[in-house]
Amino acid sequence: MRKPLRAIADIGVGHSFRLGIEDDPAGDIRVLQIRDIKGAGIIQEDALLRMTWPASGEPPLLKPGDVVLPSRGGRYDAVLIQGKEPMLASGQLYVLHASQRSLLPEYLCWYLNQPASRSYMLRNRAGTGIPSLSRQVLGDLPVPVPSMETQRKIVALQQLWQHEQDLTQKLLANRQKMLDSLFGKLVLK
Repeated sequence: MRKPLRAIADIGVGHSFRLGIEDDPAGDIRVLQIRDIKGAGIIQEDALLRMTWPASGEPPLLKPGDVVLPSRGGRYDAVLIQGKEPMLASGQLYVLHASQRSLLPEYLCWYLNQPASRSYMLRNRAGTGIPSLSRQVLGDLPVPVPSMETQRKIVALQQLWQHEQDLTQKLLANRQKMLDSLFGKLVLK
């Protein structure tokens, strides 16, 4: 059964900074921007700018289970927030939060990164210079919502696939080091 995204998730927008973001190494909040999303599901947290919340009141921090998606540009890579450090999304990011118990955030993130979802977003974005994806269009995205058991199986398979990819990259890097060392020894003979 397919449902429009707006029926199963709250779609918010990150915090708009009036004067830009300045890095404060002593800051206690990380700021997630479009440029920090390095692919589906990948954030390099150590590279995120830090800030100290200047306003009174509580900052609109991301929560574990939130899914973040760029609102503009050429790539729409969704990322699941794990909640390791206090983090704030910039205004160029959508923040999605599953509004139904029948939807796993991990599954939602996985589905948003699938070719069908990306194709929908690319087809329906607007603008020529820096295209953008409106909240209305994103909310219209049809999302299949299988049983929780099926969602868990999909998420488990995706995690296994990601683990296999990580191991393969490490093996290739190790092989490259071994070959570089071997080539160096052969050249010096």
